[in-house]
Amino acid sequence: MSLLEDSISIYKREMAIFMANLRTNVIRTAMFPLVILIFFSFLGAAISNVPVAVVNYANNQQSTQLISTLSAQNLMQVKAVTNQNQALSMLSAGQVNFVIVILPTFPSNNGSPSVQVYYNNIEYSTTAEVLPAIQGDVALFGPKSNFQSEEYLPSAPVSDPSVSTPITSASGGYDDFLFSGVIGMIIVFSSLFGAGIGTLTDRQGGNIKAFLITPINKSAIILGKTLFSAVQSIFSVFIVIIIGILLGNSIEMGVLGIVWILFLGMLLAVCMTGISIIVASRMKNMQAFQIFGQTIGLPLWFISGGIFPVTSFPPILQAISVVDPMTYALNGFRFVVLEGVFPLASIITDVGVLCIFAAVTTAVAIALFKSTID
Repeated sequence: MSLLEDSISIYKREMAIFMANLRTNVIRTAMFPLVILIFFSFLGAAISNVPVAVVNYANNQQSTQLISTLSAQNLMQVKAVTNQNQALSMLSAGQVNFVIVILPTFPSNNGSPSVQVYYNNIEYSTTAEVLPAIQGDVALFGPKSNFQSEEYLPSAPVSDPSVSTPITSASGGYDDFLFSGVIGMIIVFSSLFGAGIGTLTDRQGGNIKAFLITPINKSAIILGKTLFSAVQSIFSVFIVIIIGILLGNSIEMGVLGIVWILFLGMLLAVCMTGISIIVASRMKNMQAFQIFGQTIGLPLWFISGGIFPVTSFPPILQAISVVDPMTYALNGFRFVVLEGVFPLASIITDVGVLCIFAAVTTAVAIALFKSTID
């Protein structure tokens, strides 16, 4: 048989084993993301009385109404400040978490910004909850283009309150941010444990020797397992997406966004399958491999920005995240989940890096696996 036919034969075997334990696999796949999404949604809902400084340069009826609207929410504790420099000093000193500057043009209907928001992105859960709330209140008085947000850096003070260059903004809450991270987490853990444990089980059970008796291509064993891992990732992602939607999460890009998530998820699954088989090829102890999976899986998820954005990490962790394939998958997930667009530059970077990772890890996995059975 050809390499393709051999690989499909191995894939069908792996799929038969998976289907024989379908109920257990579904429950195991669903429980972890369900617990995490529910737990963190409660944390997000508990955010209240976030200190916010408001500078009202408009001093008109609408700006007064906006301040009243902001104050009426339990989410924010509004403090009136005379000028922007004083408010930014309070932000730098940690006395407030946000500064809202209502410009003299508020409410503007010409598309130019009339409200600016400055913040220090220290706690992303707080930032992602408060920014959309402020944006929603501002939108009551005019088009959404009247709102712009900017991460404030004390080393780069803003001198002109009528000009804003937004660095980043939140288009979704922390629940949606975490939702993207949980999708990646499920793919990583299912690929790490599934492929590696399957390889060790086959070796200990004598299945590898049985394969070698037949005229099967040795490379097909790894390619078949990798193909199964990619298909299994689709199954796992669908379950997480259904759970997320039931819990109130959304995908801004819609159906096309789901297609992108599945595609990026498959590439990530191939990357992690290769890593799993590389390690499994050098291990003989199942317990040691399980410890490896737990030890490497969580750090990979955290460093990639699974819980907090990479930009909020210390420089050393940001540098490490560059060599984490999960970073690029999560970046793509969040574009389609939070922004509703996937820019061409990000497509080229994220898909390209994942393809390179997938090709390298698969090639190394095949070489190491073949060396252990020769």
